Amino acid sequence: MEVVEWDEGWEATLVVAARAGDLGAFDSLVRRYRPALVVLASQILRTRDQAEDAAQDAFLAAYAALPQLQDPSRFGAWLGTIARHRARRLAMGQRREVVPIDAVILSYTPALAEKAAANDDRKAIRCALDRLPGEILPVVELYYLDEWSVREIASLLDLPITTVKWRLHTGRKLLRNLLPDLEEENERELL
Repeated sequence: MEVVEWDEGWEATLVVAARAGDLGAFDSLVRRYRPALVVLASQILRTRDQAEDAAQDAFLAAYAALPQLQDPSRFGAWLGTIARHRARRLAMGQRREVVPIDAVILSYTPALAEKAAANDDRKAIRCALDRLPGEILPVVELYYLDEWSVREIASLLDLPITTVKWRLHTGRKLLRNLLPDLEEENERELL
């Protein structure tokens, strides 16, 4: 295996290239410094998993802040400072709250948030429907899901219209108890 001499000039060249958007250059810096950062972080954190997390956080922070680095030849020292800071923050339990990407996306797109909420409502309704008694369920499904009329349901199930209406009434009452947060005006639309 050939050992390549690493010098500050080469490091500065990689930093300048990474600033210009060359991901390969930044990857070379990561491969060079990753083992050292994990060791550095493990001195503070004492567990390898946390040390690797701190090193990863340090690389992400360094990549984002790369344009702010004034002297590219000081990249190693600068990166070490970032890694120590991340490790200390992890050790003190002051890690920033991680927000799931779904929440970020939904916060910027109200239409998607509404769709997700409607989808959650549909799932809740499906679970509630599955809890309805056997004689009520087909009437409610045909009426709400398939949009059949009371007369069509009565004909299909060979039931009097009053029985179909009673089962719909009972089904709605049971669903309201099972789904108390569901708005009444959305009942038919969501079911």
